[in-house]
This record gives sequence, C-alpha cells and structure tokens, in this order.
Amino acid sequence: MAALRLTQQVELAETVADILQRQNLLIRLCKSFIRYGAPSHRIELAMEAMCKIFGIDGSFAFLPGLMMISFGDTDTHTSETHLIKCAQGFDMGRLAKVHKIARALVNGDLEPGEALADLKAINDEKPLYNIWIMLAAFAGTSGFIAPLIFKGGWYDMLASMGLGIVVGLTTLLANKYSVYSSVFEVSTSILIAFVAKALGDYVCFTGVVLSGIVMLLPGLSLTTAIMELSSRYMISGSVRMFYSLIYCLFLGFGLSIGSNLYDAFREPPPGDLKMGYCHPATEPWRWILFPLLGISLSIQLYTSPRQWPVVVVISSVGYAVSELAGLYWPHSLHIAAAVSAFVVGLLGNVYERVTHELAFVPILGAILLIVPGGMGVRSTLLLLDQSGNASQGTSFALQMILVALGIAVGLFAATFAVYPLGKKRNALLTF
Repeated sequence: MAALRLTQQVELAETVADILQRQNLLIRLCKSFIRYGAPSHRIELAMEAMCKIFGIDGSFAFLPGLMMISFGDTDTHTSETHLIKCAQGFDMGRLAKVHKIARALVNGDLEPGEALADLKAINDEKPLYNIWIMLAAFAGTSGFIAPLIFKGGWYDMLASMGLGIVVGLTTLLANKYSVYSSVFEVSTSILIAFVAKALGDYVCFTGVVLSGIVMLLPGLSLTTAIMELSSRYMISGSVRMFYSLIYCLFLGFGLSIGSNLYDAFREPPPGDLKMGYCHPATEPWRWILFPLLGISLSIQLYTSPRQWPVVVVISSVGYAVSELAGLYWPHSLHIAAAVSAFVVGLLGNVYERVTHELAFVPILGAILLIVPGGMGVRSTLLLLDQSGNASQGTSFALQMILVALGIAVGLFAATFAVYPLGKKRNALLTF
C-alpha cells in the first residue's frame, strides 16, 4: 500500500511538473511573439491554438505592451493569472526562429523541455547587426527612400542620409536613457527640420524631413490599429489609433518648431510651406535604388541575410503595383494602397504555403513602403502652418486613415484568399 501511494505521488508530481513546464513554455512563447514583432491581432489566437495543442485551459488578452494570461484548473476550480509586461519590437530573424519552434511543437517534432531551452537560447542571442551596421541602415533607408517615395533628387538623397544617421544616433540614445526617451520624438524632429531648413536652397524641405524621420513615422502603427479594430480588438485598436494620431502631432509639432526656429535667424523665403528646391530624380535610377532600400529596411528589422532576396522581390512587386495603381487612381490613393497590399499579402502567403517560412517577414518589409505615416506628418505641418492650409491638413489626415484602411482590407483579403479556413494545425502569424 505504501509503495502504491508513493508511486501515485511520484506520478502526480511528474504531471504537475509537466503542466508547469508547458505553462512556462507558453509564457515564454508569448513574450517572444510580442518582443520580436508578431502581428498583434494574431497573438491571442496563436496562443489559444497552442493551449489546445498542449491540453491546457488558458485564455489571453492583449493590450499594447501587456499580455494577460490566465491558466485555469477545472479539477480544483482555481485559476492563475499572469500579467506579462513586454515592449513590442521588431526582430524578424528571431521571430522566424520562434515560428519554427512553434511549428515543431505542433507537429510533435520537439518536446516542451527542448523548446523551452531553444527559446532561452534565442532570447540570449546577441543582436544580428552591430551599431555601425544599424547606423548605415538608418542612412540607407532615409537616403534611398527620398527619391523613391518622396520624389526627391540627388541632393535630397545625400541630405537625407546624413539626417538618417542623426535619427539613428538619437534612437540609440533614447533606448539607452529613459529620461531622454520622453522628448525623443520632439527633439529629433526639431533638429531634423532645423538642418533641412538650413539646406533649403539646395534640397526639398518636405521631402528631406520626411525621409529623415521615415523610421519614426507611425504609419505601420496606424495600419495595425485599423487591423485590430477590424478584428474586433476594440481596446488595443483604439489605444493604438489614438497613440498614432498623437505621435503624428508630436513629429509635426517638432518639425514646425525646427522650421520656425531657423526662420527666426533668417528671413523666410516666399511660399506656403517653403518647400525649397524640389526636383525629382530621373526614373531609371529610382528602380536601381529600390533593392538597396529593401536591404536597408531588412537590416533595420533585423532580418536574416538569407531572407533578403524574398523581401526585396516582394517589396519591388508591391512598389511597382503601387506606382501603377497610382496612375489609374491618382485621386484615390486608398484604392491603390488596397490593391498593392493585396498583391503583397498574396505573394507573402503563397511563399509561406510553398516554403513553410514565415510570410510576415517579406510582407512587413513591403508594407512599410506604402504605409501612410508621411501623410499624417504632412497634415500636421499644414495644420500648424499659418498660411490658411488648415482645411488641407484635415483632408490629409482623413486620407491617411483611408489609406491605412485600404491596406488593412487588402491584407485581410490576401490572407483569406490563401487561408480561407485558417491553419488547421498551426498558428496563423501573418497580417
């Protein structure tokens, strides 16, 4: 009898230990999804799918920067709640590795203990690129995007590269010192606008400042908010939407101060927004520069070099479709954005279906080039300008929201076209 009781106690201890290990794995998996940039409107569904596979009663609720996890026990009628505070970021290389671990767990190719050790190893990895490479990527992204997206010229590209390095340095400073992070957006935009205005005789002011702060633009956050609201995540979508609009005001306010600060030392030139010297680059060079822009964006998203080719290809197709659609619907940018997003999402999801690699990586790189953040900052500039352009600024802001809505509709339609019933045995980590 004593031996039987001891055996039962050992089995019970092993069962409890196994359940705790699986719960710990789910918590670490959830942290990894948030930290490395998984689409927020898919995280809850992905974690609930993993709970079903593990046979654990769990529920999840996501807020920006916070995940609430509750594990229930039907036998004892008790529950355990965890509040996981985790800042969202982007690391596409590590996210792809985490996705492979989740796929292996679903297919039974990996034990929970091994998966937990692999996740710890991924979390402890050093960043894929060092500071100098990241600064070069900031310069490349800001410089190459000037002639491609904001219709700048060669001088605009060189000026934007220098301003991109400034933004990269202030970003590193904000990540290191929390006190500075509170004034990071305003101070950076003031500095960018002041320098761009000083170069106004040689460069296009609006194109250069938007290219310089392109990685700070909240277009992706706004698009994510629209997608969360469309997915019925009302709280997180509303919070992110309001934050994106206020963030636009921060950047536009800083740019306005920087511009007016320079005008205080020099008589401003005539013109509504003092656009400066604006001459777009010639057409062939724009297409030659695009792969370099795709690589620079990939580095900033910590994408593995092995993933660069597919990111560049899908981004190039998305950019080409966006340009062609803009010719057919010049006054309906939201339609052009929806068509471009649909093509990008379709290619990305087909790529995942064929190769079993994560579709979110190439889709994100392409979507970053058509998100409407630049419109939001431009509308703020017009709203703050004292030359009677407030109504035009309001229309820009409305157009920004419409473009974000078009992108969200296009991505949802592409996902439905490839996965009409979702994934039966794995988490759907795509837009």
